[in-house]
This record gives sequence, C-alpha cells and structure tokens, in this order.
Amino acid sequence: MSIFSRIFKVGQAAANKVVDKMENPELMLDQAIRDKETQIREAKKSIQSCIATERQTKALLEKEKADKFAWEQKAEMALKAGKEELAVRALQRATEHEQKMASLDTQWQSQRASVEELKKEIITMGDAVAEFKRNKDFIIAQSKAAQVKKDIYEAKARISSNNKADDLMARMKAKAERQGYEAEAAKEIADVSTGAGDTLEKEFESMGSSGSASVEVNDKLAALKAKLGNA
Repeated sequence: MSIFSRIFKVGQAAANKVVDKMENPELMLDQAIRDKETQIREAKKSIQSCIATERQTKALLEKEKADKFAWEQKAEMALKAGKEELAVRALQRATEHEQKMASLDTQWQSQRASVEELKKEIITMGDAVAEFKRNKDFIIAQSKAAQVKKDIYEAKARISSNNKADDLMARMKAKAERQGYEAEAAKEIADVSTGAGDTLEKEFESMGSSGSASVEVNDKLAALKAKLGNA
C-alpha cells in the first residue's frame, strides 16, 4: 500500500503518527499527490481503451441486429413471391445473425458494466486526491505543531539535566541567609553587652513601666467586664 493510501484511509490520529515519521512532510505529501494523479491518468488511459472496445462491440451488435432484420425482410419478400425455399434460406441467414447478436450482447453488457465500474473508480480516486489536497495544509500544520512540542520538551529535558547553576544559586542563597542570621545574633549580643551596666536601676525602671502598663490593662479589663455584664 502506498504512503498516500495509508494517510488517506487512516483516521486523523493515525495520520499524525504517519506524518511525524516523515523527514519533510510537505515534500512527501506533494510527492504522494503527484503519484496518485499519475495513477489516475494511467487509469483513464486504460478506461479509454475499455470504452473503445465497448463501443466497438456495441457497433457490431447493432450491425448484427440490422443484418438479422434485413434477412427477415428478404425472407418475407421471397415468401410473397412464392419462393418458399429462398425464404427458408433467408431465415437461416437471419438466424445466424441472431445467434451472433446473442453472443455480442452478452459481451457488450459485461464490457459496459466494467466501464461504468471503472468510471466510478476514477471519480472516487479524483475525490480522494481533492480531499487530500484540502487536508494537506492541515496535516502539515499538525506535523509542525508536533515538532515544536517535541523541541520544547527536549529543551526542558536539557535544562532539567543541567543542575549545576541551580545548585550554585541554592548554596549562595543559603550562605546569604546564614550570614544574615549571624549578623542578627551579633546585634543581639551587642545590645546585651551595652545594657549590662546598672542592672538594679533597670529593674526599677522596668517595674515602673510595667505598673503603668498594668493600670491601663486593668482599665481595659474593667471596661470589658462592664460591657459583658450589661450584655
């Protein structure tokens, strides 16, 4: 089976698989169309020969019909003239033509059926080529889209397989985060060292501010209790 026949007869999904295997889909599809058109031209030549033979057989059949009718007319004329023996001989000749007619008619009917079948085949082949031409651009577009998708996945695979840059960036980020934590720790130690002078004084200051804060908190608590009691 030719590549054209395979592409034309299978469904769209299967056709895409066939196209994906082509090195140059556009060139190969064009060649497939040209091959099919050549087949159609050759088939038409064969059909022309068959049609000529059918026409020739038909002409011979019509001639035998005419000869049969002519001899029957002669037999009638002879019989009217009282020449019965001559009429019999004329009828014998008419019978010969009738027998040839029967044989030729069988041949002609068979040839005519074959010609009609061949004509239908030509029409079917022509329709197939026309449909294929209409779908050629679509098939090529499908093939190109599949190739682009393949290229994208291959590029992604190459990117994923090369993790050196990613590993370096991750280590640098981790180092930067570690340095940040170390800087915060240094600041915290510095703050502790700065405030270590008079701890007793700081305790009184803290207690004073805590008391102030407690009064405010107690006021808010009392207000909240009053609100809940009213509710």
